[in-house]
Amino acid sequence: MAPLHQVAMAALSSHLRRGGLALIAIAVAGFAADFGLNVGLSHLLAAHEYGDYKVAHAFAAFFGVAVLLGGDRAAPKALSGPLATGETARAWEYLRFYLGIALALSAAVIAATWGASALHLGQLDPRGHHPVVWMSVAVPLYAAGALSGRALQSARFPVLASFPWRVVAPMLFLLLVGAAIWSQGAVGLPEVVTLAVATVAVVGAGQWWILRRLKMPRFERDPTFRAPRVWLTTSVPMMGVFLVTLALNQSDLYFMELLGDEAEVGHYAAAATCAHFLLLIQTTVVGVIAPLLQPALDAGPEEARATRRQGEHLMLLALVPAAVLLTAAARPILSFFGAGYPRAAPVLVLLVIGNSAWALASLSTLWLQYTNRGQVVVVVTLATLALDSLLNALLIPRLGMRGAAIGTAITMCLAAVAVVVARRREAARSQLS
Repeated sequence: MAPLHQVAMAALSSHLRRGGLALIAIAVAGFAADFGLNVGLSHLLAAHEYGDYKVAHAFAAFFGVAVLLGGDRAAPKALSGPLATGETARAWEYLRFYLGIALALSAAVIAATWGASALHLGQLDPRGHHPVVWMSVAVPLYAAGALSGRALQSARFPVLASFPWRVVAPMLFLLLVGAAIWSQGAVGLPEVVTLAVATVAVVGAGQWWILRRLKMPRFERDPTFRAPRVWLTTSVPMMGVFLVTLALNQSDLYFMELLGDEAEVGHYAAAATCAHFLLLIQTTVVGVIAPLLQPALDAGPEEARATRRQGEHLMLLALVPAAVLLTAAARPILSFFGAGYPRAAPVLVLLVIGNSAWALASLSTLWLQYTNRGQVVVVVTLATLALDSLLNALLIPRLGMRGAAIGTAITMCLAAVAVVVARRREAARSQLS
């Protein structure tokens, strides 16, 4: 009879073979769909309008995660066990708790955004406000969508968790924009933002419908499972790490908007859109490993180590070809956005370097969080954000978008090294104890 750990490793390899290649294919298809969408928008809108839209989208996506207080990030850790054993009523307790928090905090974000803009402009007419204000209404929609996707991921339905957001959402958005152009003859920034909000609402509703069809959760109460303090103790540090990381990826756009040339905001956004392919690969691989890591940690250090290493191997296999392609073909890829966009080719190369380094370290980050060492990652990412902000303030006025990319590449590489070193130290300590 084969040893138990060998059986577990065989099951892990089978899961990775089945899910890994499918999810990488979805990541590629999702990037192609998102790339086509952004190319289309860059031709429909002026460069500064395209930059404004990307800033607004980044704002809504950021706060759509923030209002969950990490409930989406901690879902695989909390729900993988109950869903594996069919205790779906317990899953609803968890989802219900974080949905309530998200709705309350989303209302506060929307009110604060509209109130601040109205005080600044002295008017309530939405036509005079920045697209950030319009997109704020999508915050609760993003939150609900993130939570439903994590529930499917926790139940080991990674394709159903990722396909609607990665592939369907950009294709639907592009279809809605095309339909608006066909019916009206042209669209402007207000129409684009409205259609973006509608897309999030439709895709999010569809994913909750999938959850209901699968009866996960059953939408029944199980108060014995309710443990808000335990959940928040786990989720809030994970939220902090993710939000700081997200802010690190998006802060360049905000600093470019404040300190740089307005046209370069759109050029930088195009380069960041292309480099986002690496983030898709990172989240795809982490999505495959996350539901497996907690059971592996419970099984013992050998299983946990093997799980992490297989994830890192899968990450390398997917990441290296994508990084080489984006680096070698930076100018041709950016030329799809328009005549001036190839100027951002050096920016894309720098972002590829930084995003690749952080993606390679992402499983070390997950391991630290799942072994209750999330405070280490919080410290590293906060220091990284502070350094990146300082470099943006110093370099953007002098070097423009290249300065923003240089700062990001430096800080993300340093953060990756710091996280890997921290994980190795913690692993060595656990072996000695």
